[in-house]
This record gives sequence, structure tokens and C-alpha cells, in this order.
Amino acid sequence: MNRTTAIEWTQHTWNPFVGCSIESSGCKNCYAMRQAFRVEQFGTPHYQGVTKKINNHIVWSGKINRASDRQFNKPKSIKKKSLIFVNSMSDFFHSSASYDDMIEAIEIMRNTDHYFQVLTKRPKNIIKFLNDTGVIVPDNMWIGVTVESFTTKDRIDILRIIDCKTKFVSFEPLINCCGDINLSGIDWAITGGESGFKNRRLDVNWVRNIKRQTDKYNVPHFFKQWGHHENNPLLETYKGSSRKKYIESVDPIGKGGSLLDGSHYKNMPIVYIE
Repeated sequence: MNRTTAIEWTQHTWNPFVGCSIESSGCKNCYAMRQAFRVEQFGTPHYQGVTKKINNHIVWSGKINRASDRQFNKPKSIKKKSLIFVNSMSDFFHSSASYDDMIEAIEIMRNTDHYFQVLTKRPKNIIKFLNDTGVIVPDNMWIGVTVESFTTKDRIDILRIIDCKTKFVSFEPLINCCGDINLSGIDWAITGGESGFKNRRLDVNWVRNIKRQTDKYNVPHFFKQWGHHENNPLLETYKGSSRKKYIESVDPIGKGGSLLDGSHYKNMPIVYIE
């Protein structure tokens, strides 16, 4: 899979607009907030004002900015049919996003030969947007929701009633057990631990719980990473001192590795043909 991004389950990222706000506990250590702040400091016009500092911590300001025309139209310049993750630096269905920009972006999706992965923490806004605008979701626009713990798994129930061809759930960053999950009507599940600054713990049993349920519902499962080497259960039997180096040597795929009970799970939805 040829890619221009480090996100393992996609090939390209596309941000027709940027900016966001904290929605739930999964947002606490959002990598995109810090990345947006750095880009803003470089003087990139459409990133101006999307972050702010509170008590010396960088957070989203809630402002949403449209990208430059070149960035907005990026998918048109990607020649080979690709997987494109939409709005890694925002939430496509944020309540402050412009309907005009959203509609224009969807028309770009509709008229290009790619698969677009749209992930949101705000599925209720999808229903409002579709009702307000009458937009029909194109078949190549996948819609997914982030579920970081049992407190947010109701997002799956909302996703289930959305009229779209491909639906997925990202259990990343997984920060708590999700308990029983109804995955009927879901086409793909991603799991992964939090990485980077102040990453939170990932328990192997939380991942096993989701794996059992993806098997039950016959949903393709993509386990991305443990997030940090200390989360990797391979350390349970390791007696040496160089714990990070050990994990990097025996389980090098993904941050902190990605072996789950001896296997890698890197499955994609059946609608995807590389």
C-alpha cells in the first residue's frame, strides 16, 4: 500500500478544513492539537486561530478554517485509486463546520475514484446535516465513529441508522473497556492504544474483548498498535532490562508493537480492493 501518511490503515490524509474542539475523554491528548499549533506557528494562513493556550496547555479553540484551494482540491491531484482519511486535523461533522464547505468536499468525493474514510465523534450532527441539506452520501464515502470507552459506545447505535454503504468504528485511543458491543451492520473495526505525549494505558483484555466481538459479528478487525511498549503483553514474560528495545526487536509494527496473542490483525473492509 503506497502512502504519504504514517497512519497505517490509510494512504493519504486530506483536510478540506481544519480546527476542532474537545468532545470527549478520547480528545484529551489529541496529537492533532499539537500538530496544528506547530503548523500555525509556521504562519500557514488557514491554521491561524485554530488553537489556543490555557494554563500553558495547547487546546483547540473551536474555530474551523477552510483550507487553501490547493489543499481543498487535493484528491483531484491523486491519480491512483487510494484510501484517503478525511480531516485528520478536524472533525468533518463538527457543528461549526460550514455546510457549504462540507457539501463541496462531498462533491469532490463523489466525483473522484477514491475511498474516503470520514471519522467523527459527533454522529448526531450527521443526521442533522443530511436532513438539513438533503445530501446523499456517495458509496465511496465511508463513515465511522470513534469509541474510546463504554461511555461513548452509543455512537455506534447512531451510526447504524446512517444511510451509507460502509460503516466503521475506531476504538482508538482505547482508554477503557467497552463491554458488550452491538456490531451488527458495521463493516470494519479499528483498535489501538494511545501514543505520544502522556499516553494512557491500554489493557490487553480490552482489545481481546473487542476482538471476540468482531469475530462474533464477522467484522474485519484492524489492530493498529499498543501505543506504547509498556502496554505490550509480550513484556509479561520478559526478564531483561531493555524493555523498549526488546519490543522493537520482536514486535516492530506500530508504536509499541501490534501483535495480539501471537498474530497481527490488519484486516480491511471487504468493499476495499487494493
